[in-house]
Amino acid sequence: MTIISDKVTRPNGRVDKSHQIYENSKGMGLNFMSNSNPTTLNQMNKAHPLSFIIFAVSSTALLNAAVIAEWTFNAGANSTARLASSGVPAGATISGLSFNSSFTDVGPGAVPNDVHDGFGFGGNSGDQVIFLHRANYFDGSAVPSPRPTVSDYTSWGQGSAQGTGADLSSNGNAPIAFTIGADAVTSVTVDSLTIDFTSGGASIWQIQEAGAAQGAGGTLNSGNPLITVALNAPVVIGAGESKTFTINVNSGALNSLHNIDGLALNGTVASIPEPSSGILLCLGALALTRRQRK
Repeated sequence: MTIISDKVTRPNGRVDKSHQIYENSKGMGLNFMSNSNPTTLNQMNKAHPLSFIIFAVSSTALLNAAVIAEWTFNAGANSTARLASSGVPAGATISGLSFNSSFTDVGPGAVPNDVHDGFGFGGNSGDQVIFLHRANYFDGSAVPSPRPTVSDYTSWGQGSAQGTGADLSSNGNAPIAFTIGADAVTSVTVDSLTIDFTSGGASIWQIQEAGAAQGAGGTLNSGNPLITVALNAPVVIGAGESKTFTINVNSGALNSLHNIDGLALNGTVASIPEPSSGILLCLGALALTRRQRK
């Protein structure tokens, strides 16, 4: 029996929904458990010569569905530790979050409250959260010292005029970024991002591969405290590759505070059979075919 598990998990660890799909081995001609109708190996080969091959491939290619990384902001003596990822499956590397240079990092135990973009960490509504603060000014307005130039725009907003372009430059583009890598025998597919809200102002979130068009936005607020925003299309990180992703955050309100309990990245991590495994599968298929012909 093959069991394929798929679940949606909130960043705070609570499971919202879970289901399992059971694929009975009888459907593949593999009736090992039936005492009333015993099946010999030779009969199985004749009836379904490729059953073992299909089963072997499916068992290596279907791994770690649903949440592939979380950023919970729960622990750590500094911002780097608080922004680190967790729950990353073997074969993949997913970095901590990094913020655009327009943000002031006030660190753990502090709430950002100056005129600029900022982030900090602490307790809120019984959870450890990240505090996100939007600056007191728009991109096109006079920027207070020590950020007096157009290259130091705030990162909040929506559309190119408000600095949410999908790159990592310091002119106010996407405020948050992270990088995903896959080892030599693994591929990673990224589908969407889930955001968990505790309190504060409403905000709009988007995710995209760096340099690509933004995905559809989702509004996060007290009436909609858990949202999932998708990429325009799933992005695949092939074996040995790495790609950077950026997250846009928009709020229409200046000098606003947004308290986020956690983020969860959704996708799949799959192992890629080594060449030697593929050769063995082919030889097995040939042997089974020849046996069937005898």
